[in-house]
Amino acid sequence: MPSPRDASDRIVGGHVAPDDISRGEAERLRGLDEAARVTRTFEIIADRGALWVWGDEDEILFTEDAKRRTLLPIWPHATVARLENEGDVAGEHAIKIPAEVFLKEWLPQLSEDDADIAIFPVEEWNAAILTLSEFRSRMTAALRLN
Repeated sequence: MPSPRDASDRIVGGHVAPDDISRGEAERLRGLDEAARVTRTFEIIADRGALWVWGDEDEILFTEDAKRRTLLPIWPHATVARLENEGDVAGEHAIKIPAEVFLKEWLPQLSEDDADIAIFPVEEWNAAILTLSEFRSRMTAALRLN
């Protein structure tokens, strides 16, 4: 299976999206503290059935933290992903990934890539960094509650 970094084979159901919430609502969410951003991220993903990553037709954006861990940033809305990343690299955009596809297909590949998940970064500050097992547990619980 190709790496999520090679988006040409990995973006299942992914597409460029227009703003999915108002810019005002996006700024309100971005202004939440870290714990609230994590909670809202899981609630929104469970409610809408999808999460958002950033990239282009060829690659998905990964980052590193100070400990040099490879991280996949995710966001609950296209609009907040766009506000965080737009203009950094020409041609990049928010990419929608269905939650079930992310759990079943992306997490195993991220494990092979030894990556963790950065939840809802704002100005390069992650709300939380979760291991794949922590993410799976929280996401599965959120989907069950929904």
